[in-house]
Amino acid sequence: MRYHLGVVVLLGVAAAGCMATPSTTMYAEPRLKYLLLDHYGEDRFFYCDPDYYPISRGDEQTKALEAFPAIQNNTAEFDAIVNRAGLQPPYSDGAKLAIYREHKRLQAIPLTPAGTDSFTYSMQLSTEGEGRRVSGAIRTDGSIAERRSEAAILTCPICLAEDTRIDSPQGPVPVSSLREGMLVWTLDADGVGVAAPVLRTVRVAIPAGHLVVRLELADGRTVTASPGHPTTDGRTLAALRPGDPLDGSAVLHAETVPYAGDYVFDILLSGPRGSYLADGIPLNSTLR
Repeated sequence: MRYHLGVVVLLGVAAAGCMATPSTTMYAEPRLKYLLLDHYGEDRFFYCDPDYYPISRGDEQTKALEAFPAIQNNTAEFDAIVNRAGLQPPYSDGAKLAIYREHKRLQAIPLTPAGTDSFTYSMQLSTEGEGRRVSGAIRTDGSIAERRSEAAILTCPICLAEDTRIDSPQGPVPVSSLREGMLVWTLDADGVGVAAPVLRTVRVAIPAGHLVVRLELADGRTVTASPGHPTTDGRTLAALRPGDPLDGSAVLHAETVPYAGDYVFDILLSGPRGSYLADGIPLNSTLR
């Protein structure tokens, strides 16, 4: 697992709190993302590098060379990156790697349109003694209005989507609703289902751009969780491919999609295995 904290460059902030000084210049989205990094400090920005989390996906330099033509075709982002870094053509392999890393960082700052001249943003930051999750709005003139700041656990999560249902003696229960002491179904050492109490629950705020795997089995069962979430046989969801066997069925689809929620969840159960049935599919806890 790899995460990034960059180099600090701070912009001045207006005396009226969290509203940055406006400008008459209109900026494209990549430039707005750099304004956010400058506003909060590049060294404080936290995100999970998709080439290293949840599993290594090959040599980063090779991937940089493969991705370079597509990055270069996005002229707004490409120009913002090379202008900021002071890079000039012809671009060496080292320059292409630097451009690729900046591309990944900018992709980890999603901007959502909020009207004709504004976007909403959400970022995770490293601060002294704790992490912070900040959100707000940035206008195309570069003015920034922070609307929320809360403590956050800075980690690259490997947990369940918030609408995942865990099988229990009372029927399926949303993982977000489970509490310590509640009974859910688990598997004993022989693989037999038994009721076990929840020992611990965890809710983790996700970093911007978090991806999840939507897994569908041939028998119709589906579950959505972080790519690194483990199955009961030690594989991860990211490692599953169509046709792979799983719990008496086979993988039909395993696609990586953006996560729409704000948090992911997991539980720890008593018992030798600590596994549970997530939307009917046996998975292991990440808390053991």
